Amino acid sequence: MNELTKRYTVIIYSENQIGLLSQISNIFTRRSLSIWSLSAGATAIEGIHSITIVTDGTRKRVQEAVMQLEKRVDVLKAYLYTDEEIVYKELALYKVPTSEVIDHGDIEDILARSNAKIVEINRDFAVIVKTGTTEETNSLYHELQKYGIMQFQRSGRIGVSRERQEPITDFLNRCELRRDSQKDKQE
Repeated sequence: MNELTKRYTVIIYSENQIGLLSQISNIFTRRSLSIWSLSAGATAIEGIHSITIVTDGTRKRVQEAVMQLEKRVDVLKAYLYTDEEIVYKELALYKVPTSEVIDHGDIEDILARSNAKIVEINRDFAVIVKTGTTEETNSLYHELQKYGIMQFQRSGRIGVSRERQEPITDFLNRCELRRDSQKDKQE
């Protein structure tokens, strides 16, 4: 029976280490998994960073990559999520000619419908920002194309689990308990 390919989000927690992104991408490459989106940044826990990767593959193949990631000394923990298990968004910026914004009043309606807004405007161009899913940011892109998009940039996905707190917090607490327990045994 052939397992279905599906979109997954992998969130990796680590300390901020030089060269880690390269090593992580190699793990995905060796497993023939394309990285569709990659974002990295700080978490709510001081000294801990997260790397969010979106990939398509079978659950088995992506789980193997996650297990390989966790074998890395500099990776604290990695989690695998389906789209239903996380809340996620992307950020998109669209640059359009100011003359089109002024001459076509329907751009305001498009922005209102899509929950987007103008964040900068000058004589030459207006910059519009939109947060949403890939589908939502792509939809706005297609609507704005008729006005002449000068530039377009979309960030990678960022997401949080639907759990009460960051899963890494529970993991770190368990590690601390284990360490304290081992220390007590040694004394």
